[in-house]
Amino acid sequence: MPTDIEEFERALTDCVTIAEQAMPDSAMLSITLLADYGLRTVAGTHPRAELLDGLQEAMKQGPVLDAVESGQPVTAGDLASRWPRFAAEAPEVRRVHCEPLESEGALLGVLTLYSGQAGGFADETRVAVRVTAAHVGVLFRTALDVARMREVAAQLKEALTTRAIIDQALGIVMAQRRCTAQQAFEILRHVSQDKNVKLQQLATSLVERVSGEPAQRSRFQDPPPDIVR
Repeated sequence: MPTDIEEFERALTDCVTIAEQAMPDSAMLSITLLADYGLRTVAGTHPRAELLDGLQEAMKQGPVLDAVESGQPVTAGDLASRWPRFAAEAPEVRRVHCEPLESEGALLGVLTLYSGQAGGFADETRVAVRVTAAHVGVLFRTALDVARMREVAAQLKEALTTRAIIDQALGIVMAQRRCTAQQAFEILRHVSQDKNVKLQQLATSLVERVSGEPAQRSRFQDPPPDIVR
């Protein structure tokens, strides 16, 4: 089963592929995201685009790094004057544009266009870049929301399961002590504190000791995939 990250990166690949078709400049596109260890190219329309991204990071110079540092778009048609070492290693690139990718005010990475044609980028290209960058931000927020929802669902599922075991233990104490549910809970809480053992662990131990079987965990089925996507 693909992870949230894999689904997100697959969506980014589809995103740059669609964007490329809307651009008349025959540009190579890449999406580079910020990572703990530096920059990571997660999507591209051509293997060379990923190599160009990595080349800039290795040389510590280039339009991608400038866009990351400034958080502003970077457009250049004369690479040699600004990034001579990068230009020397990428002679096929005549112009480049880097568009920062943001989500809720935070910088995610950079969308980069590499073109072998001289001159400025067409208006259609600039529009496609802005639309694509905005779409990447939406994709990120959606992926983040899905991840958060799944985390909350897992926590809720564990809480319900834990509560079911505690309820079994309460029933045992109520039967043994002939007390109310509130009194049974107070008894378990005091024992938990005295023995420095979590209430859930104490309840599990009590159920297993009395029943002679592992504590029965309630069965909670995961929701259908379309609910959390």
